[in-house]
Amino acid sequence: MKSTFSRIILIFFVLALLITDSSSAELKTFIKEYTYQVSDYDSKISSRTIALEQVKRLLLEEVGTYLISETDVRNFKLAKDKITTLTAGIVQTEILDEKWDGKIYYLKAKMSIAPQDVTKFLEELRENSQKNRELVETNRKVDEALDKIKQLQNELATGQHLGNKQTEYSKAVTELKAKEWIDKGIAFMNVENYENALRAFNNAIEMDPTSSSTYLYKGWVLNALADYNQALTVLNRASDLDPKNLWIYIHRAGAYMMLGNCRQALLDAEKVISLDETIAYAYAIRGWAYSCLGKLDRALADLNKSAQMDPKNSVVYIFRAWVYNALGNKRLALDDFDKSFNLAPNNSIVLWNMAAFHALSGEKEKSLSELGKAISINGALKKLAKTNTSFQSLWNDVNFRKLVD
Repeated sequence: MKSTFSRIILIFFVLALLITDSSSAELKTFIKEYTYQVSDYDSKISSRTIALEQVKRLLLEEVGTYLISETDVRNFKLAKDKITTLTAGIVQTEILDEKWDGKIYYLKAKMSIAPQDVTKFLEELRENSQKNRELVETNRKVDEALDKIKQLQNELATGQHLGNKQTEYSKAVTELKAKEWIDKGIAFMNVENYENALRAFNNAIEMDPTSSSTYLYKGWVLNALADYNQALTVLNRASDLDPKNLWIYIHRAGAYMMLGNCRQALLDAEKVISLDETIAYAYAIRGWAYSCLGKLDRALADLNKSAQMDPKNSVVYIFRAWVYNALGNKRLALDDFDKSFNLAPNNSIVLWNMAAFHALSGEKEKSLSELGKAISINGALKKLAKTNTSFQSLWNDVNFRKLVD
């Protein structure tokens, strides 16, 4: 039987990328230009796709050089190519200017980084072997696509008859285009714009339906949009493509939890731990599942272990706060909510849970303030607030209705 805590509170579930507040951080901007010479194989679309990937590489090269020389990244003992690969999963490209005349495609683009935030991201990523593997694999596929494009262009330049190679060329360009959509999706995820992130990942999957990472990202977004049944379908597809990717099972466990299937969530979490004892999130999810099953002592032990392994994970403190609350220790619960908020003050998950806690504690004004901030970041929370019993005491409140209607 579920504990009272789990019947009342369903914690909004999002994992894996660290969402930071860069609004006041000092930005460093890099600008590069690239001119692509169009081949007989190219259309305007393919020319732009290739030019965009090349200008990104120039920018990432400069960003990597800067990070090594000017930040704590130099202490991470990572090779420059690894830093560049990891940074590619963080920093997004903004097009400043582009021109096309049928012979060349010109692009001018920039990357703006908050050095401290990027350093924090890289520190997290270098300890995440699965995320490293995904980024390296994505980079490898892009390298292969660019090499194939260059090979076919060289063959064309020698006068060889390559009419039958157009399909190969188009396939390589499509892989680059899929990567562009993945980059866009991740950018939207980092600012919790999940609707646009979902569109981006759908486009990427349409172009490359064999990428397990893209299905994983899509499943994560569906969890964030509270579409848990669809998230399970997508995450099951991801596991079919890559059964060794343990983060798939962590996200799937989250979807099971939100659907009230605590035992299946527990099985997924235990599967991850049995295969890799170093993933702190797995203990957090198992602790959440134990709390749902009313095994609060086991839950607390797992959450303490997760917090010890990864003290910068704001979500772990949210889980533990609810366990402390269920154990009747409101002071420790408040301490953990404060820890979570200090780590991620603009994260909708953190704000949502604090709002739920204060609503249950009868602190209406605090709850409405936090809920309003959470909804402003992630609009999907409007629908959830209308049905989540944590907010039942506010359902008839005029100001609550203004927030959710």
